Amino acid sequence: GVMGDNIDPQAPPRFSISPETLGELKTTEALSAQGGVEGLLKSLEVDREVGITATECETENVDRKEHFGSNTFKEAKRTSFFGYFFEAFKDTTMIILCISALISITVGIVEAVLSDNTCFHGEGDLLHLPKCGSPVYPEVLDQYASYNNLTATIAAGGNVTATLESFELGSWVEGVAIVIAVLIVGFVTATNDFQKEKQFRELNKKKNDIQVKVLRGGRHGEISTFDLVVGDIVELQSGDKIPADGVFLEGHETKCDESVMTGEPDAVKKSEGKPFFLSGCQVVEGMAIMLVTAVGEHSEWGRIMKELTSESSETPLQEKLDKLAKAIGKLGLITAVLTFVVLLIIWGVELGHTIAELGELAPGQITCEVQSVVGFFIIAVTIIVVAVPEGLPLAVTISLAYSVKRMMKDQNLVRHLVACETMGGATNICSDKTGTLTQNKMTVTDLWLGDTYFKELSDATPAQVKSNSALSDAVEILMEGNSINTTAYVDKEDDGRDKFVGSKTECALLVMNRLFGVDYMAERQALKASILHLIPFSSDRKRMSTIISKPGFKRVHMKGASEMVLSLCSQYIGSDGKYHDMTAEKTGELTKLIESLASDGLRTLCLAYKDIPDSQAHPDEWDENPPEDDMVCVAIVGIRDPLRPEVPSAVQTCKDAGIFVRMVTGDNILTAKSIARSCGIFDDETGIAMTGPEFRKLDDEEMDAILPKLQVLARSTPTDKLKLVRRLRQLREVVAVTGDGTNDAPALKEADVGMSMGISGTEVAKEASDIVIMDDNFSSIVKAVMWGRSVFDNSRRFLQFQLTINIVALLVTFLSAVTGEGTPFGALQLLWVNLIMDTFAALALATEMPTPDLLKRKPYGRFEPLISPLMWRHIIAHSILQILVLLLINYGGNGFALFVPAYDSSIGWSLGNYTYFETQCLRYKRTAMFNMFVYLQVFNEINARKIMNEKNVFQGIHKNIIFIAIFFCTAFVQVIIIELGGAFFDTTHLRWDTWLICLLIGLCSFPVGFIVRLIPYTHKDPKRPKYMEGEDSAEEDGQDGRFEMEPVSPRDGIVAGSHVILKRDQLGAIAEDGSVDIEARKSRSRRSSTIESRGRQLWRKVASMTTQILETRTGRWR
Repeated sequence: GVMGDNIDPQAPPRFSISPETLGELKTTEALSAQGGVEGLLKSLEVDREVGITATECETENVDRKEHFGSNTFKEAKRTSFFGYFFEAFKDTTMIILCISALISITVGIVEAVLSDNTCFHGEGDLLHLPKCGSPVYPEVLDQYASYNNLTATIAAGGNVTATLESFELGSWVEGVAIVIAVLIVGFVTATNDFQKEKQFRELNKKKNDIQVKVLRGGRHGEISTFDLVVGDIVELQSGDKIPADGVFLEGHETKCDESVMTGEPDAVKKSEGKPFFLSGCQVVEGMAIMLVTAVGEHSEWGRIMKELTSESSETPLQEKLDKLAKAIGKLGLITAVLTFVVLLIIWGVELGHTIAELGELAPGQITCEVQSVVGFFIIAVTIIVVAVPEGLPLAVTISLAYSVKRMMKDQNLVRHLVACETMGGATNICSDKTGTLTQNKMTVTDLWLGDTYFKELSDATPAQVKSNSALSDAVEILMEGNSINTTAYVDKEDDGRDKFVGSKTECALLVMNRLFGVDYMAERQALKASILHLIPFSSDRKRMSTIISKPGFKRVHMKGASEMVLSLCSQYIGSDGKYHDMTAEKTGELTKLIESLASDGLRTLCLAYKDIPDSQAHPDEWDENPPEDDMVCVAIVGIRDPLRPEVPSAVQTCKDAGIFVRMVTGDNILTAKSIARSCGIFDDETGIAMTGPEFRKLDDEEMDAILPKLQVLARSTPTDKLKLVRRLRQLREVVAVTGDGTNDAPALKEADVGMSMGISGTEVAKEASDIVIMDDNFSSIVKAVMWGRSVFDNSRRFLQFQLTINIVALLVTFLSAVTGEGTPFGALQLLWVNLIMDTFAALALATEMPTPDLLKRKPYGRFEPLISPLMWRHIIAHSILQILVLLLINYGGNGFALFVPAYDSSIGWSLGNYTYFETQCLRYKRTAMFNMFVYLQVFNEINARKIMNEKNVFQGIHKNIIFIAIFFCTAFVQVIIIELGGAFFDTTHLRWDTWLICLLIGLCSFPVGFIVRLIPYTHKDPKRPKYMEGEDSAEEDGQDGRFEMEPVSPRDGIVAGSHVILKRDQLGAIAEDGSVDIEARKSRSRRSSTIESRGRQLWRKVASMTTQILETRTGRWR
């Protein structure tokens, strides 16, 4: 009904049945109470042949949604932004820092009150201000020729007093500033966590948005599961996830897996006697038409969903970096403790001298000393804050979030974040053929009918066929079989184009019916009531049969893989329209025809039928023993599925990227080889093509011999695919697999990355997969590899940048403290550096876009460490540059005019003034040091963009707007901090010449980086499993030609693990026809090891030790 604008709110509800009643509809008694299925249809105002009316659909079923609810679920209560904000303060380091800051503020205020903002030795000598670490620049000292004549009196004039007060504000303002900095860090952390959770929810929503086949307004189509309403008539097929609760209207051999709801392991058969479908379960066999009775929270699944909440978990790379961060954090903790102890010892010695000198402390001096100790503690805690690289996992989080969002545009729906990373290390891709490598636009091009072959079907073909009147019965039987022995539909889009719903192969046969002037829908409706039994297609049977009732007999229609159906035929219809025996000669002739069509890349189907007199029909036996023998061959069709034009280049890209592509298909081996040849997967000279039955007979040793060359596996079952994937993973390959069928689920789960098809894939396959390829296109898989490599590279970029800062900050701070120079950087300065490197740099470096160059190198595989030798080279080189520069200024800065402030001669002469100037000298030098340290990082951030020794570090920088924005923002904020930070940041104004030298030294990062990149470096491809190399002898690794293999559990990932050693003498000889010569393999002699191979082995072990020093043992990736 159409809803009006002025409906009376008091009017009785349109529907006589409540959603609560429908929700409890779980027994046949309850259904009978509603008048059975027919009574239910009446209550819901639905015609089973039309579905919900088109008029009602135009109003978006508003009244149905209002009365029965929509097919959506309330989201679990989400954590608010403030919730994440307070969560950030549960971090122990943050709590310690806040407490320290509060103590600092309290002591600072007490000190200010008691001592009037200054601490004295006695009369006039400023105690709390540190002295310069080295002689003041000689030219400056010349201005103080009468230094020895200065008297020890308080001569601080107004200017000095004002400046002193400003400077001494820092004793409590620093505490306030730290609190503010901590709040900023908390804000940034909360923002990131909040965005991450939002991303996870969006991903979940997209994952759950599945397409459902429905009948509405008399037309078949697909809608989103979220748009489903009570009263919809839904078509379910094997592999579909049941989108709502419902009752059975009609169907054949329907079985559902309800284990997720009931715990019942066996599939439950659905029929009029057992008519109830439960949402969230899956159809595993047959097909059915269902009437929706409960949606959303009123459904069985919805009630469970109320109790469940989904949580995002960390990916293996995040976990690995978490552990690395903790290891670095421990190093920081040791440094912090040592720094604190050293500062405390120096303070104690100086305090002892002071007491010895004065006998007792001045009135306000105790708080001054407490403030010093609190300051030391704050510095120590800040070192920990800087050392703990929270940015490592953060960089991966940002990179993953960014990548997943962009991957959607590349037609990749990432269901599990782990897959995004793992794809970067994929070494093998096992791809389906239909729809992935081909367009899945099936067209019947060739037809054998009535012992006559018609090539290249056209509008003229029906007339040619019908010119032989003897074939009229054969044509009629063919058209009848196409119409009824199928679950597909061909509808029309609004623009008049064909819209295929269901199997594209079946749709091609329906289009052929139209070519012959037959309305398949009218014929289907006429025969629908006569269907007795339906035996659905399965990957094991390779055929589908439908049995219908005719006057006096039963008719079986069958279609399927040509050789399979042909083997079940004992007769065929000849050109005279009569039955002829299927002789061996005729079988051979038709087999040659099938091979000819297959060699041309055509998919072939054989269509057959037989009539069974009623007296010989035994329907009660058909479940166990269907009548599928002694068939009559009616026709053989050749169906062309054009190759996707972009596939050959995508396959070549995979080869360039070091990824082995294999085609695994259920098609005829000749069809498979033809398509594989066209797209560059199969090479007649170097490759092997094999059928499933041959493959499954191989033992492990024989399989290992052919795997390096196995490019096509045809006529394979999902079990064969699972066996292939399992073996490849045992051999330490990183395997990505595509699948679209229900039975592909085990292989998809077993693979490192399971990829299901968004268009042709069943819901079972999608549930089992990690990534859904939305357009079913192989080139989208290649893009997924590129994004995966990008995530790994972005994490490495940040790691290279991060470790440099860690090493420099910790070493310079510790050395300065140990040598009595105090800490060169203030607590707040270090917090700012921490903010730069932990958050802004993570955002800048983690959003680098992938480039095609990523696909020009070998995959990482399972053996790649996080920090490569090349990265260590850059980290060490830049650390040395920065440490040398900073220590040089720290210990000798006062000898350079550039690092000494200008003296204001109007202030006048006094010891107090000179001490103040000496203090300002130290402050100026340390401000310059801090400035230089930050700009060294800012410019090194550009260096960190390239981790593979690329000479041009600026390449592609203009494409990353986020990086450019963060680069300039960081540089600008640093200027503000230096010039206006004052007491807050313990900084002072720098002259233009000091600024210039700071920037020039910062720019030194570029020439140093360039020189390091000029040093020759031989890039070694990541270690591949030995069975793929076939070159090294067993003895080289100290083996006796034996396998050394760890079992691999599903989801093992890409990380250095135990190497699998498979030797060339195990590979065996492969004959020209692709067969394996086992005897030749067994008799192959082992080569003796050489000194060179021992040397290489030792060198590899020594080289890997450097990386292992910092990396923690993380275990295998899932």
